[in-house]
Amino acid sequence: MVRFQVLCSLEEGLDIKSAGEFVKEVIKSEGRVTIRNGQREGDAKLIFNVMSLNIKKGDLLEFSVEGANEAEDAASLEKYVREHL
Repeated sequence: MVRFQVLCSLEEGLDIKSAGEFVKEVIKSEGRVTIRNGQREGDAKLIFNVMSLNIKKGDLLEFSVEGANEAEDAASLEKYVREHL
């Protein structure tokens, strides 16, 4: 399992459009991707789970990636998240 953390920098937090783009990126990962915001956690491949985390600017998000290509998937996802969230 590979884990990393990122602070959300979106002025308005994670809206439905940003969440949809994020989920499209996560789906490219072969393994399981989990996102945590505080005490809440969800499957990052499911938009309803991502939206239920109520992500706001300044929230510390923790990601965990599990699977056969977890190192590559995590590196790619971390790059995306740092640029877009």
